[in-house]
Amino acid sequence: MWKIQLLTAWRRLKNNKPYAIINIAGLGASLACAILLYLFINYHLRFDNFHPDADRIYRISTRTMYGGIEDFNDGVPQPLGKALRNDYTYFDEVAMRVAYGRRLLTVQENGQKRKYDVRPAYVEPSYFRILNFPLISGDPDKILNEPNNAIITQEMAEKFFPGQNPIGKMVRLSNTQDFTVRGIAQNLPKNTDHKIDVFVSYSAHKDINPYMASDSSWGSIASSIQCYVKLKPGVTPEQVEAVFPEVLKKYQPNEINLMFFQMVPIRDLHYDTRYSGTIQRKYLWSLGWMGAFLVFTACINFINLSTAQSLRRMREVGVRKALGSTRWQIFSQFLSETFLIVATAVIIAGTIVTLTLPQLNKSLFTDISLDQQTIVTLIVFSAVLLLAVVFLAGYFPGVMQSKLNPVKAIRAQGETTGKKIFTMRKTLIVMQFIIMQVMIVGALVIARQMNYSMTADDGMHKKGVLLVNIPDRKPATLHTLRNRIMQLAGVQNASYCMSAPLSNTNRATSIRYGAKTADEGWQVSVKFGDDNYLSTFGIQLIAGSNIPASDTVNGMLVNEVLLRKLNVPSPADIIGHQVRIDGTSSVVRGVFRDFHNHSFHSEVEPLVVYSNIDEFDELAIRLNMQQASILLPAIDKIWNETFPDYMYRSRFMDEDIAGMYEAETMLMQLVQIFAIVAVLIGCLGLYGLISFMAIQKKKEIGVRKVLGASVPSVIWLFGREFTFMLVAGFVLSAPISWWLMTSWLEGFQYRIDIGPEIYAVTIALCAAITVLTVGYTSVRAALMNPAISLKTE
Repeated sequence: MWKIQLLTAWRRLKNNKPYAIINIAGLGASLACAILLYLFINYHLRFDNFHPDADRIYRISTRTMYGGIEDFNDGVPQPLGKALRNDYTYFDEVAMRVAYGRRLLTVQENGQKRKYDVRPAYVEPSYFRILNFPLISGDPDKILNEPNNAIITQEMAEKFFPGQNPIGKMVRLSNTQDFTVRGIAQNLPKNTDHKIDVFVSYSAHKDINPYMASDSSWGSIASSIQCYVKLKPGVTPEQVEAVFPEVLKKYQPNEINLMFFQMVPIRDLHYDTRYSGTIQRKYLWSLGWMGAFLVFTACINFINLSTAQSLRRMREVGVRKALGSTRWQIFSQFLSETFLIVATAVIIAGTIVTLTLPQLNKSLFTDISLDQQTIVTLIVFSAVLLLAVVFLAGYFPGVMQSKLNPVKAIRAQGETTGKKIFTMRKTLIVMQFIIMQVMIVGALVIARQMNYSMTADDGMHKKGVLLVNIPDRKPATLHTLRNRIMQLAGVQNASYCMSAPLSNTNRATSIRYGAKTADEGWQVSVKFGDDNYLSTFGIQLIAGSNIPASDTVNGMLVNEVLLRKLNVPSPADIIGHQVRIDGTSSVVRGVFRDFHNHSFHSEVEPLVVYSNIDEFDELAIRLNMQQASILLPAIDKIWNETFPDYMYRSRFMDEDIAGMYEAETMLMQLVQIFAIVAVLIGCLGLYGLISFMAIQKKKEIGVRKVLGASVPSVIWLFGREFTFMLVAGFVLSAPISWWLMTSWLEGFQYRIDIGPEIYAVTIALCAAITVLTVGYTSVRAALMNPAISLKTE
């Protein structure tokens, strides 16, 4: 029976290609979005879910409150781990980890030196007892308790020592520290935020940063220095947080009301954007609901088109029932047709996602791969989705057709022409207009805010600034490098600095002004830069003079916010006054215009700039981008000639800025895709309704034309229905979209206003879509010969 029904369904769809193509297109687009969202959400929800006893694993992070400004930091003071381990019994394990980002690693064998760009970390042995990163070879307790030992992953072992046993081999980190490979770890899963290539003895940290590695560094917090703990069974995070004030009172009493430690669950790190999380869970669930609604509206369109088509199939159903077909047979026939359409749509959707996955990974900043586990779960999800959509889309048309009275069906007088169903159709179309307009408003607002964040005047020059790493800070070497690069035609300026003015690399510290004997009750951000810092980044000096060329501190520059925090009446009044920054004293030489040193999520902070060659990590080079294709290879060549033993790394400043808005960019990409799909589905819904109306009003139109109605008046018969639905959708969607987008914009300290022009564009776009979708069908119905529309046979 099923074989016959599927064959009949295939023939039916084959003979009605427009109906099949439209349904497959709508369902295929929505199901592609559903599958994409499943992969996207599944990818993010799997992060760090593989650690045993994950409910007892936490990272301790720091929240500070200086001068009323709340700040969140991934890191903690380095001595915290030791204090917790020695003073309290709440923990099964405590582990410190220091990771400074990417570093150069060199391997020298047979007189050859090979260079690699790796992600190293200084870790305590207990790190491996907290997180589930198993070793293939070696014991972390024996390896990492001894100085200058290393554990590398399988991938790195194959890369560093292809075809060899890496145990006992030597590697050099940053051309300063030698380590012996004593262990091999399994490759870390893709779904972890703890991406490390090389683990080295924690004791070696003191060799590169003695102060930060010391027990006296309670007053310094760096995001690279992190503390992980595993609680004993029965211990709650609230119990641990309750003793943190005691810790500060004992070791750092001056910070007891300014610094707060927080227990962040390992499972929440990926979703807590305060602490460098990637995406909030609420965004994931919101996207999931969007995908579910797109599938639901596609099902509604299928129902609309099916019931419109059912008017042409009444006689077929009537004949079937007259010949003895049961209601179940009629119902199952419609389900068979629905199954074929939905199965085809699922196959097309899967093909679309597979072909576009590499580009989607790039656009969405993901690393989704169709591994065995993902494929299995995807097949299960697709099967459940297929059955759900078949039921949702096929149930109502099938039941409606199976209930027809055979006599009325043969006369084409079925109940599908009733006013109740027509009203339901209009209600569903209004809902589609609401969703379409909310999606369009969301896409417009997010795009405008992102454009504002990237292009607004934030007090500096951002375009065409290349940031190049500096591995060696010898004054003569740096002087020669900059001179050679400045001689290149197209290089406009160059400055040595710790980081760009707008970046995630910011150092906060105490400040003391003038003759005061105590520090201020708030902190100041510090940027280290030379005498070319302001000119390279286009920062305006509004009072005083620039700092002179010097490798050490020889004057400081401050911003306008700092003046307001110090209650200094004018920029000229601070020139020549003494300022003490974290133990370093100098005079203020100039005041520069405020610029944003963080993303637009945060307010402009009090800021100081001064020169210190020991803090320079980058060379910022301002280029004429029209000559970039020539300049970039030339800079690469000069750098490698200057630092032949290191690895060249560079990036443009605007790439760093884009990285600050990664979650927002990801959301914008998805909302834009959903808006396009919502418009497509809305067009199909409009087509279904206009097709239904054209059949329903066929005789009415004929009568009106016989009585002298003009073509425009007949077209308006359709137009007024859609105008009402469009306006009703706009009236209902406007407050919803305003509330949603206003809530989203509250995450930005500097944001756009949602003006009337956004809604004007939205209603105009929806009106144009409506006219284009329903225009042809309504005009064709208005031009139909009344003699044809009025005949009964």
